[in-house]
Amino acid sequence: MIDPFNVTDFGRTERELEEYLFFCIAVANKTARIIAPKIAMFLEAALPGESPFDCVLRLEAEGRLLEELQRAKTGKYTTLVPSYPDAARRLRGRLATVALDELMTLKGVGEKTSRYFVLHSRRDHGRIAVIDTHILKYLRQLGHDVPKGLPKGDGYARLERLVIAAAEAAGMSMPDFDLAVWSHYASKGVKPPLPVLRSTAETAA
Repeated sequence: MIDPFNVTDFGRTERELEEYLFFCIAVANKTARIIAPKIAMFLEAALPGESPFDCVLRLEAEGRLLEELQRAKTGKYTTLVPSYPDAARRLRGRLATVALDELMTLKGVGEKTSRYFVLHSRRDHGRIAVIDTHILKYLRQLGHDVPKGLPKGDGYARLERLVIAAAEAAGMSMPDFDLAVWSHYASKGVKPPLPVLRSTAETAA
């Protein structure tokens, strides 16, 4: 099962990457600690030795994909029913290298979800950042002018640059920074404190 409090794993096998992609698609705008066990429950439908991708394609062929998603109460059925088989057909064996743009051709996958998948599964993830409600709150706390909702395109890119600069100013890797901010707000401040910037100069808008 995906550990929602420690999603970073650069050594995932192909099967583990398949499960992680399913989790990433399902968890968008949902609560990670609730969705993780639901994805694990859904994949209990797999036959011995069957990968997540193979399981989904078999369930689709048998007309049982929606039924099994509903059994696990994953929600987002209108997204997951087309998106999971599409990923299984097109991305098999390529999840360790598939580009962000191609990930975003899957239903339910945009800038945030594609980056969430890549950032926490590849050591060589490039200069990317996941912009979610927690990151927006953190940027607002730093004094940046940020929108209430998740932006797209140029708006996303602007915030992404701010987050990357903040992580660098805190002396943290982007995955660690992302998890630190998420853990702090998701736990209502119980988890580790917010990253402290060594310098605010780099985070100026």
